[in-house]
Amino acid sequence: MENNYNNYGDYYDQNQKQAYERKSHNHEFQSMTDYEKDNEGMEHTHHIAGITGPSIRYEQSHIHRVRAYVDTSGDHYHEISDTTGPALYLNDKKHVHLIRGTTSYDDGHTHDYYFITLVEDPANIPEESKY
Repeated sequence: MENNYNNYGDYYDQNQKQAYERKSHNHEFQSMTDYEKDNEGMEHTHHIAGITGPSIRYEQSHIHRVRAYVDTSGDHYHEISDTTGPALYLNDKKHVHLIRGTTSYDDGHTHDYYFITLVEDPANIPEESKY
């Protein structure tokens, strides 16, 4: 009997063909950067929102790429380009990811960010009920 890990890092028996194998998925995210001063000395923050890229197998778990622009403040904006940490399970099926980084350098400064993605498929609506 050959044993494997699925793309979530869950151990499963390949011969049983159990429903552990799941399709790739995305997570929504929204947060704020920390406060920094721009070239004119104005202290401000930016709103971050978006959707991760599809899941990428990583060791016994998975991660997601994140690329987004933050909202415009005054006359500038920043970009984020990063990778989430591995899945943090809330129960047997639902999970989130942590992400921490620094925005691009624009208008004389950067911002730090640190947030948790939203739960993937939080309503867990069965496929047949979605249409």
